[in-house]
Amino acid sequence: MNEELSHLSAADIDSLPFGYVALGVDGTIRKYNRYEADLARKDPQEVLGKNFFREVAPCTQVQEFEGRFRSFVEGENEEPTLEFDFEFDFRHGSQQVRIAFVRSPLEQEIIMTVNRVRDLGLPHSAVLEQDISRGRLADSEGQPVVATRQDFWVALEATFEGSSPEERQAAQHRLGARWGQLHALRVESFVQREHLRTLREVELQVALESLSGSIGNMGLGRFDVHLGYRDRGLLLVTHHQSPFASMLSEREGFRCAILAGLHAGFLSYVAGRHLVAREITCSQSAEAPCRFLVGTERRLERLFDPVEGSTDDLLLQALGVRSAPGADDE
Repeated sequence: MNEELSHLSAADIDSLPFGYVALGVDGTIRKYNRYEADLARKDPQEVLGKNFFREVAPCTQVQEFEGRFRSFVEGENEEPTLEFDFEFDFRHGSQQVRIAFVRSPLEQEIIMTVNRVRDLGLPHSAVLEQDISRGRLADSEGQPVVATRQDFWVALEATFEGSSPEERQAAQHRLGARWGQLHALRVESFVQREHLRTLREVELQVALESLSGSIGNMGLGRFDVHLGYRDRGLLLVTHHQSPFASMLSEREGFRCAILAGLHAGFLSYVAGRHLVAREITCSQSAEAPCRFLVGTERRLERLFDPVEGSTDDLLLQALGVRSAPGADDE
């Protein structure tokens, strides 16, 4: 693990789903990734070269943290890694984390990884109450629920007959985006009860995990958001177990425009700005995920009309995008 962590590129480090901080043996910060910056609400460029224990995280100046670091540096523990739990005391609230010190093959360097430890409290299954006499389903909050099978979504597709693929996907994107925004409001009520903050105020990863966990209760699968392209104005969403990919398997090409809109709605709400999404990979099996790129409308238009050999052109090639995802393979 130490070999792998030490030879990551800057982009790889920023895309890691946990905090990564490379420290000199005196505690000076050499590398500081985006995940850790979001957790601590620090600007990575402002902390580089500073002492982690004295200037960045003074709450760690205790035996349970800095003391363990010193012992690890001095070789009192000869193991390649040392793990322990700790509670960071940020100005915006406390956060339980699991720390790991990893010996780097680079001289005079220790890699510290930071993983959040938390129970979001999301139910593992949807709790529905059935009133057979009235033919009614309701969720735990008393809101009415309608169970739909594949035939409903096939019928919904039929309402777009006569429309061009672009018109159909645009309409489904609008439907999904509005659905995503309304659902985000519902999830936010839970987050406010549990964390006393809105979705925009909690750490980004908490907001995304809350949203991902919530859609699983609706049978919509789960998703991960990769932040490695954020500096280029893009977010990459990997969605696992899309029901639309299988239920609408009769249709050729991209089938998850509603999910694209759903993610655009989620991320628009969290970011506080209007975003859109494009599907770049549609699942062909239960094991393969769907992938979406999310950004502003102008950014995506520019991305999918790149100049040959440009950075956008190279990015699309790296993502395996052979044609502009917005038109079906019809």
